[in-house]
Amino acid sequence: MDKGEAQHGVPKVSQMQKKYGKFYADWDDEHGKRHRKALPTKKRALKFQRAQRNRVAQLKAPAPAPSANSARRGARVAKRARRVQA
Repeated sequence: MDKGEAQHGVPKVSQMQKKYGKFYADWDDEHGKRHRKALPTKKRALKFQRAQRNRVAQLKAPAPAPSANSARRGARVAKRARRVQA
């Protein structure tokens, strides 16, 4: 794995880029598209970047697991019980 490459599921940590007196917040949206925004101070850029990455992480959060009482699970358990009795 390259030094700049992020592992699957691990957010990439980038060095704050400063260019022409501006600091750049850098993040990927929920579709994987990279975005950058220039802000006047490093503190504001880091705060904005953190907020955007947290927002995207919430959007990409996995769906909750099916409940133990779901209809599909009940059908499988009943089918298994019928096989055991036969």
